[in-house]
Amino acid sequence: MIAGLPARLLAFPALLLAHLLALVPAQAAEPVPQVVLIQDSGWMEPFLTADGSQFRPLVEALAAAARAPGGTIAVAAFDQDGQVPGRTSPRILYEGPYDAARVRAAVAGIDLPRKASGAYADADLDGALVGAIRLALRGRAGVIWMVTNNKNAPGNDPAVARNTAAFYAALRNSDAITRIVAYPVRMPLKGRTFSEGGFVVYGIGYGAAGGQALDAALAGAPMRALFSHPPVRIKPLLAGGLALRFEGFDGGGLRAVTENGVLVVRGADAARGAALRLTGRLHNGLYPQRVVDARLSLTWTEIGAQAGLSEEAGLAEDAALAKAAIAPARIEGIAPGADSGPLSAVLTLPPVPRPPGLAGLLAGRRTVDGTLSLRLADLRLALDPAFLERVRPIFASSLLTGRGDTIGDAAGQGTGQAAGQAAGNTAVEGRLPDLFLDFKSVSETAVTLPVRIEAEFSPWPLIGASAGALALAGAAGAGAAAGMRARTLTVMLGSFPKRATLKPFRPLVLRAPDGSRWRVRAGLWGPARATRLADAEPGARA
Repeated sequence: MIAGLPARLLAFPALLLAHLLALVPAQAAEPVPQVVLIQDSGWMEPFLTADGSQFRPLVEALAAAARAPGGTIAVAAFDQDGQVPGRTSPRILYEGPYDAARVRAAVAGIDLPRKASGAYADADLDGALVGAIRLALRGRAGVIWMVTNNKNAPGNDPAVARNTAAFYAALRNSDAITRIVAYPVRMPLKGRTFSEGGFVVYGIGYGAAGGQALDAALAGAPMRALFSHPPVRIKPLLAGGLALRFEGFDGGGLRAVTENGVLVVRGADAARGAALRLTGRLHNGLYPQRVVDARLSLTWTEIGAQAGLSEEAGLAEDAALAKAAIAPARIEGIAPGADSGPLSAVLTLPPVPRPPGLAGLLAGRRTVDGTLSLRLADLRLALDPAFLERVRPIFASSLLTGRGDTIGDAAGQGTGQAAGQAAGNTAVEGRLPDLFLDFKSVSETAVTLPVRIEAEFSPWPLIGASAGALALAGAAGAGAAAGMRARTLTVMLGSFPKRATLKPFRPLVLRAPDGSRWRVRAGLWGPARATRLADAEPGARA
């Protein structure tokens, strides 16, 4: 039975929770603590007393599956603090490194406390959350596993609804609570007083490190083996739930491959552009929501362009280089864990101009990084009928939903089998905790895929420029060689011819038969020139 605190005291837990949430660290240097928090109020009586109940073994298995190597774990029970003489709530039964025997003893110690009147204790979810953060986590990041059935007894204090609504509001709105999932567990049992169909296990990540630890536990084999169905995704609702997966490519010579989550397109001709046709599907990783329908549109956004010589080549540009389109324009009926029908996407790559100057000749390719965004507009999500049918026994009787109301039984009044099933599903949906229905506020989302395009420039301009440079270099080399080659020429020294070996532009002094001296200089071609020297000038030779 859930009972609330008096109205004048409701503000205190809320303020304390807000203070604790503000103190949570963003990161943890060591494994975060885990807390298994079990409700022990009256509505839990069948799970704790019925013959053959597997409730305690499941709680022990939950603690074993949640434990992190090197971390600590606490086992605690909660009802409503101050109702049971001589004990507080939550009550920590074990805290320390995981030890199967001690955890088993702690779980065995969970009882059904009674108020002074002799009635079973009620439960306070908000107070349990605050207490777990304050006492077990001590304000640090961690994971809280809350085992509860959230039920409300008729005639309870009206503050119960407000108190439980505050619990849901804290889960939904607090930035410090980063991750929430829920496992509805079917376990029909009949106790001495009550009969129940099941309960809910909430996984609550407190702080950034707590959310990461919760994700790690959910991905682990022990947790996946413990529960036969995926957890209900509550917070964040859509993050990572939908994924665009490409499975076929047709690019006329283009090559596309997915590397580390990035679609890499190679072989695009920068001068001509290209069109890459992709076939893919939208995967619905949400649970238990199915995609009823949505309008699709695909856009390309360039987030940067760079190449090996991008700074020198001036390749950084803001203009978009590609456009995208997708067909069909609408999808519908994607069940949890299923894929949509085939989607055809076209990514158009226009020509990429070669940068001017020497840098352009040296550029072999241009790498463009961008994002394909698949936008889902007019999105409608609904709970999967198979999920509603499975959880019907768990939520068959009155449940406090968090909306401040107690829902009665209204199932199955349709005129036919299908109508009766639809009415029954509607009734079950109305009994779910309010958190399970947050998806109804979502009407739009986007799925993104990083893309890298490697556009290649033709090597022929570089080859031509290189050949021209080599020709010039060869001509220069030939000229230099010619400039160093000596020639044997006949030189007229006045009226006397004389044979001499001359190097271009290197003067030589010769003596004529009559004793006169001449300075002789030859060019690259043509005859040599001779100039008579005065008798006083030195350096003449025969």
